[in-house]
Formats: sequence, C-alpha cells, structure tokens
Amino acid sequence: MKFFKTLFFIFFVAALMTAVLILFSKDALSPLAEMLHSSHKNAADNKEVRQPLDVPLINQMDSPKLYNGCEVASLAMILNYSGYHVTKNELANEVKKVPLHYENGLKGNPNDGFVGDMENGPGLSVYHGPIYDLAYSYAGTKAVDLTGSEPEKIYEQLNQGRPVWVITTVHFTPVNDMGTWNTPSGKVDVTYSVHSVAVTGYDEDYVYVNDPYGYKNRKTDREHFEKSWKQMGSQAIVIAA
Repeated sequence: MKFFKTLFFIFFVAALMTAVLILFSKDALSPLAEMLHSSHKNAADNKEVRQPLDVPLINQMDSPKLYNGCEVASLAMILNYSGYHVTKNELANEVKKVPLHYENGLKGNPNDGFVGDMENGPGLSVYHGPIYDLAYSYAGTKAVDLTGSEPEKIYEQLNQGRPVWVITTVHFTPVNDMGTWNTPSGKVDVTYSVHSVAVTGYDEDYVYVNDPYGYKNRKTDREHFEKSWKQMGSQAIVIAA
C-alpha cells in the first residue's frame, strides 16, 4: 500500500510540474519570446534604408549628345522628378560657361561656369554655384544648396523623397590626380575624373545613384562614395517640396 501511495505521489508531482511548466511557457516565455522578436524587428525597422526613388534617368550620351554634360543631365533628372520639365540640352544652353584656357595661360574656373566645350570636348566640369543658379531659375527658393554639409544631409533629403544632385568622381572613389589650377578668379582644385550624378537612395552599405552615363539606381560603396564626395568639396543641391 505504501508503494502505491509513493507511486501516486510521484505521478502527482510530475503532473503538477508539467502543468506549471506549460503555464509558465504560455504566460511567461511567450511574452519574452514576443519581446525578443519585437526587439529584432525594431532593430531591422530602424536600419538606415531609403529604397531608391524612381527618378527618370537622363543619359548624357543620348542624342543630342553632351560628351561632358553630366552636371546638367543630373540636374535635369532632379528637376524633372520635381515637376519641372526641362531637357539636358536646354540646361546646357543656359548654364554659364568659361574657356578651358585663356591667352594669358590661366585656366577656367568651374565655380564660374562650365569649363570648355560641353558638347564635344575638351572640357572639364561646372561646380555647384552655376548649377544652383540654373536650378533657381526654374525652381526659385525650392532650390537649396547643401554644399559644405555632412553626408547625413543627403540622406535626410532622400528620406523626404527628394533626390540630390552631387559632384563626385567617375568611379565614386577618392582620386589621386587632383591638381590646382590658376584661374582669373583664383586657385581651384580640379580633377579630370570629376563626375556628377543624382543620388536616389541609400542603405547601411551602399548609395544608389542615377548615373548619366546610362545607369539607373547604380549601387556604389557608401564609404567610398562619401569620401569622394567630400574630396570634391561636398557639393550638393536639392529641389525642396
């Protein structure tokens, strides 16, 4: 009899422990699991991501070709996206221009206008000043010059659904062929590797750009992109809503 009482007690304790374990699993472990799941979900939701915007791609090499027209092609992209319908060639006709070479040996300054022959070359580039003036002629005070800002300003604009015009380098990495030109308006740092694109999106590792060489939402290494952008003077323009 004592044996059966002991056996009954063992079965009773085992059943009780099983019930407690099941109850604990439902009432305690489930919320804990949900909390952990929520934590992972929130971490994922808080990643730095802006899916690339559907900005119209304008190829500078499409007829009528602008061999050196990446700056106005990229400006045309962000203007068109914002509702200002203009072609790259219209912008090319309107942007300020300066000679590549002067008779006194000085060279053109891209801060003053496009340097050289945009259509066929030889030519160099045009920096943010003349491009901003051109953007302002279409968008007025909605054209905002972000030049001199940190990269986060570009990402803030993208988060608000606004593509950003920038000056970078042709391979989106810092270059070692920067030089200094003497110009009628002072010294300026230049490289023939200069390029301009419209930034359309980003994530933790990459920046996405509409490259006027014919690549929509081209993926570029974020760290290298930021370094090349800073090397070129942190030049950026946006059309605010």
